[in-house]
Amino acid sequence: MTLKKPGRRYRVALVGCGAIAELGHLPSLLKHSRFELVATCDVRAERAKLLAQKAGGIEFITDHRALLDRPGVDAVVLALHPEHSVNVAIEFLKHGKPVLDEKPLATCMEDGRRLQRAVKKTGVVYQLGFVFRYCEMVRRVGEIVRRIGAPALFRAAIYDERLDRSNTTHFRMMQQIFRNSSSVTHEGSHVVDYFGLWNPSPVKRVSAVAMKTAGDFAGANFWCAQIQTLNGSTLEMEIGHMLPDYPRCTIAITGPGGSLELDFFAGTGNFRHRGRAEKLRIQPLKQDWRRQLDAFAKSMDHGRAFGATVEDGLHALAVTLACEQSAKTGKVIKLP
Repeated sequence: MTLKKPGRRYRVALVGCGAIAELGHLPSLLKHSRFELVATCDVRAERAKLLAQKAGGIEFITDHRALLDRPGVDAVVLALHPEHSVNVAIEFLKHGKPVLDEKPLATCMEDGRRLQRAVKKTGVVYQLGFVFRYCEMVRRVGEIVRRIGAPALFRAAIYDERLDRSNTTHFRMMQQIFRNSSSVTHEGSHVVDYFGLWNPSPVKRVSAVAMKTAGDFAGANFWCAQIQTLNGSTLEMEIGHMLPDYPRCTIAITGPGGSLELDFFAGTGNFRHRGRAEKLRIQPLKQDWRRQLDAFAKSMDHGRAFGATVEDGLHALAVTLACEQSAKTGKVIKLP
């Protein structure tokens, strides 16, 4: 395949100026040699202005539609909630603008499939923000999983978004997630994504339970799910949001060739293989924003997404929505 313009620098706009944009996307875009941030956009003018100032005084706007036909914008990074992002992403795709879109893909399968059809019809690059798939820990665990073999039992526990009622901005954001989607779709979609890299066997059935640990929460903040795959492996997943105190975030894997126990955010653990024990020290689980942008630049160079595709996002969404359905109905949900 012939590259379009190998090594060129792409001009991008950042649409959505919340915390994930400010703490993750903005600094990574400003540091990356392949991208030039030319505009910020948010319906809240003060947020768009703040991030524009942090970027050195670039343009800020409040209506993304002003960017659709702008020749000085080559691509967009969307940092929007999924109930808003689908239509915005489709608009940019229809106007030929490649999109790097924060996960999750959508809040329902209908919207996810609409986005999938738009990607296919336009042929424009679309990459989902599964930023953890690029980190060192996910790669190293994948290597260890191949030695452990299958079928295997995976147990992952992720606790995030600590409860702090004095932080009213954060509390409102989490309430929006609880009302319009769920913790298992927002956080669990990451786990489903890298579990799929470790164990690519198709998911066949899902069961889950969920609970609210405070009466004023707009939805469940604590989830326990079991995800079974065709090769006999199982992922037992715990997702906890808005708790005042957290246990360790861990991954444990047991299979025919050995076992792994690892602290996600300390990067320390043990690997047992064929009767021998090995202490591990791995770079802790963290978002690798630079490598995510590397992948986006490569995809734009070639004119097609190389990873974190719309299909990857649709798969994760199907699994987490099955968790939601199981928790609501009390039934085991079979996936096609």
